[in-house]
This record gives sequence, structure tokens and C-alpha cells, in this order.
Amino acid sequence: MNRVMVKIHGSEYPMVGDKPEELMIKVASFVDKEMTKVTESNPRLSLSVSAILTALNITDLLFECSEANDQLTKENEALKNNTVTPDEELKLQLEELKKSLEMKEKELSDSKAKINELTQIIDKQKNEIFGLSDTAEKFQEEVDKHKLEVEELLSKIEEANERASIAESLSSEFQNKAYDLQLKYTELKNKVDNLKE
Repeated sequence: MNRVMVKIHGSEYPMVGDKPEELMIKVASFVDKEMTKVTESNPRLSLSVSAILTALNITDLLFECSEANDQLTKENEALKNNTVTPDEELKLQLEELKKSLEMKEKELSDSKAKINELTQIIDKQKNEIFGLSDTAEKFQEEVDKHKLEVEELLSKIEEANERASIAESLSSEFQNKAYDLQLKYTELKNKVDNLKE
């Protein structure tokens, strides 16, 4: 048992208990302060009335603390009941991670399949482009060939036009000479006829 002398409201009292001396002194100091508050608020109160009012104030505070403690205890119990153990928490996190990993693996697999599909489409389009390129080259060759043929035909037409122009000129010249010869023939014939007479 611990024994200590404490001072409350100017008087000393022996205090005996199992608690440490420091704690008993702290309790007595709290009572002294509370009693001083009561007497300061109403100096005419007697010592016994001040002590009773102080006891009532401290008891009211004790009840408030007790109710708050009970409420906290209930909340703590509720949290304990609702809270899973660390192992269970880890298991839940692990399950969530596994599900997330499975989803990511599925997404990766789907992405790979899509990439393969797109690669096949690209290869097919490349082949079509190469095929079209070959066809375009063949068409170009045919176009060039037809161009040459057209140029040759134009050249032949130009030559034919030149020959026709020459032939027309020669024909006109021949007609003129034939006409001149006809005139000369007629003159000579007239002369011969005149000489015969």
C-alpha cells in the first residue's frame, strides 16, 4: 500500500491506495482544481456544499467518460467483428490480383490474336498491291505500245498526205501539160489542114 499526503482546498489529507504515489497526487490535484472552480464561482458556499458540488461535477464527468468509453468499446467490438484477419485480407488481395492478372492475360491474348489478324490483312493487301502493280506495269506497257503504234500511224498518215499532195500537184501539172499539148496538137492540125488546102 502506498501512503501520501495531499492538499485539497488548503487542507492536507492522508491518501492511501494501491496506485502509484504520482497518480494519487495527480487525482488529488484534479479534485483541488475542481473544488477551487466551484468556490470561485460562489465564495459564500460552505466547505461541505462545495465538496458535494465538486463531487457531483466530477461524477458527471465520470459518467460522460464512462458512456464515451462504452460507445468506443462497442465500436471497437463492431470493428473487430467486421475486420478480416490479415491472412484473410492477404488472401482477398491475392484473389483480386489473380483475377486482374487473368484479365490482363486475356487482354494480351486478344491483342495478339488481333495483331495476327491485322498482319494477315496487311499481307493480303500487300499481295493485292503487288498484283495491282504488276497489272499497272502491263497496262503501261500496252499503253506505250499503243502510243508507238499511234505515232507510227500518224507518221504514215503524214507521209500519205504528203504523197497525196505531191500526186495532186503532179496530176495538176500533168493536166496542164496535157491541155497545152492538146492546144498545140489542135494548132498543128489546123496548120496541116490549111497546107493541104
